[in-house]
Amino acid sequence: MTEEKGVPIFGVILAGGLGTRFWPLSRSQYPKQVLRLLGSESMLQATIERLLPLIPAGRMAIVTNASQAEVIRLQLYHKGWEDIQLWLEPQGRNTAAAVGLAAVLLGKEAGDCLMAVFPADHFIRDQESLLAALNRGAAWAQKGYLVTFGIPPTRPETGYGYIKQGAPLDEEGAVYRSERFMEKPALLQAQAFLKEGGYYWNSGIFLFRRQVLLEAFRRHLPELYQGLGRLLTEESCLPLEEVYKNLPSISLDHGILEKAANVAVVPVEMGWNDVGTWGALPDIFPRDARGNVILGRALDRGSRDCIIYAQDRLVATIGLEGTIVVDTPDATLVCQRDRVQEVKDLVAELHRQEMVESEQHPTVERPWGCYTVMDEGTGYKVKQIVVEPGKKLSHQVHQHRAEHWVVVQGTARVTIGLETKPVATNQSVYIPPKTPHRLENPGPESLRLIEIQTGTYLDEDDIVRLEDDYWRVS
Repeated sequence: MTEEKGVPIFGVILAGGLGTRFWPLSRSQYPKQVLRLLGSESMLQATIERLLPLIPAGRMAIVTNASQAEVIRLQLYHKGWEDIQLWLEPQGRNTAAAVGLAAVLLGKEAGDCLMAVFPADHFIRDQESLLAALNRGAAWAQKGYLVTFGIPPTRPETGYGYIKQGAPLDEEGAVYRSERFMEKPALLQAQAFLKEGGYYWNSGIFLFRRQVLLEAFRRHLPELYQGLGRLLTEESCLPLEEVYKNLPSISLDHGILEKAANVAVVPVEMGWNDVGTWGALPDIFPRDARGNVILGRALDRGSRDCIIYAQDRLVATIGLEGTIVVDTPDATLVCQRDRVQEVKDLVAELHRQEMVESEQHPTVERPWGCYTVMDEGTGYKVKQIVVEPGKKLSHQVHQHRAEHWVVVQGTARVTIGLETKPVATNQSVYIPPKTPHRLENPGPESLRLIEIQTGTYLDEDDIVRLEDDYWRVS
């Protein structure tokens, strides 16, 4: 994307969604945007990589919610993207608030820049077509249009929003006025859109001048405009949490693009998919001769039109039809393909019942490695801890729990109180409550140990970090 007349372009990536329809792989603390569904990189990392040839990391920001800050920072840390800014919403208020917050925070350093907004969790096969479309859109954004990007539909999809094109804005017919936005239509209406032509799927990618966007907020969402505007007022001492309490929850599409007269649509075919549910996988992965998508350790006999996703355990299926099977170490989903939208309702019920399977996986990534919860009950928890070579945990203390470490692979360097000593394979140490301690891996191979916790409170927030090699101590 070129920079029109030297105007800098900032990329804003929206990464606050929960991805509940991808449960059990997606969890509230491990959302869809950090899943490695489509390769070795997460969907967020793939989104950033796709943009880096045009927008440097120093002019990129991610908007997410405070509860996902740790997992998003970990994604950036693994790729060495320290220059990408992370802006945290205290609570979700839909995309209008997220984009508005980005516009306000950008104003403190970028003035009237061009803002390009991208979802963090979409699949785009053709990067070159995306970049060419952004080039076309940049010129019209500079002229004062709110530019969106439309995907020519290939089927009467009822799960996407639609944009109807209006009059062309250029002689080539590459950019049009937007006549109207439509939310997810019924099947007959979607079929009519496809037959008539001139309708596009709403990609959720936008491009506009910051001041043009703020003027649209002022005109169409004055309550949100005034609320976020207080963050720029020197005499206002309200914290962001207080501002967000009173903001309306509305999408950018509903709040502005459906109402504004200066909206342009750039059609682009780029192999786009919003990967909204498990049902999207047949559009991305190859099917076998019976129409199945089978990923992971799975063995099937005679099933048709199924989606089977397996992780560590072997999943064996016989004679299924139109079924989705997703197996993870602690939860399994089995549902009919035509009811996949109901997965989000299932997750809502898991949340209501406060079931841990809605929040976190047994294995949790950390910047130093990972841990896996193997067993837990009243007053105890057992973990396997893996520390990568040269890494160390924070120097920390627990108020309510004791820990017993047994090294099963490698040699650890352990600090307990004022003493630091090596602990080799088959050796163990005990850390009493309220005792500062640290675990390091000085060796060339992964360090593995079993941690047995005992105490009255064993949740992860019983950690006071005294020193940390990463970002977890202010």
